[in-house]
Amino acid sequence: MAQPHYNSMPARGHGTAPSFNPSEPRELPRYFTELKFLFASSGVTDNAEKKALGICYVDYNTSEQWLLISEYQPYDDSQPALPYSYDNWKRAVISLYLGADTATKYSMADLDRIMGKAARTNIKTIGQFADYYRKFYQVSKWLTDSG
Repeated sequence: MAQPHYNSMPARGHGTAPSFNPSEPRELPRYFTELKFLFASSGVTDNAEKKALGICYVDYNTSEQWLLISEYQPYDDSQPALPYSYDNWKRAVISLYLGADTATKYSMADLDRIMGKAARTNIKTIGQFADYYRKFYQVSKWLTDSG
């Protein structure tokens, strides 16, 4: 295993540390993108170290769940398979969260929810309309571009 780089990575909770809120699964790819940048800038290349660092920035309950994923385990002597890579583990983590997979980022139900909310509320100001439009545009553009 490579020398640990924990000192060159930000501390958990520091303003520059990545964070993930499990109630916002669409933010998970951004969390892993931030980790990728930090790994590159800190010289972290070891799979086990990447997994450990990926877990250290999330809350306790989330870290417990992520530790239980079989892809987190580095090697099982009873199995002839190769050790799981960080990318294998990351894909397994993303699969736990509906909406985190960028291939299924939005659905027609999301668009329907946005339009339904707008229909039920009185849009009285240009600011309220602008908020609605940005949300509508974001989802409809993604759905249109995705086919």
